Amino acid sequence: MYRDDPLDDEAELRDLLGDRPVDRLVAAGAQAVAVACDIASILLGWTGPDDVAAWFQRSQQRLDGQTPITALAAGDHDDVEEAARLWVAAQG
Repeated sequence: MYRDDPLDDEAELRDLLGDRPVDRLVAAGAQAVAVACDIASILLGWTGPDDVAAWFQRSQQRLDGQTPITALAAGDHDDVEEAARLWVAAQG
């Protein structure tokens, strides 16, 4: 569930992903953090935190070999959202 307080969202992402990946998202802007939070919330509905953290930091063929963190930091929000949807569909 998305909340209005970006600091809480950022803290939750840090708990899930660690400081370095979230620092990259913060440097890219508030929208990258918000999209990552939304994606994380959806993925956590389907699998555990360890799998979600691994997904965000693993190279994705659908993202031209980039990690979702790198793609989000580059502004490729729609592509990462689509990759997340396809990953969830493959889990079922």
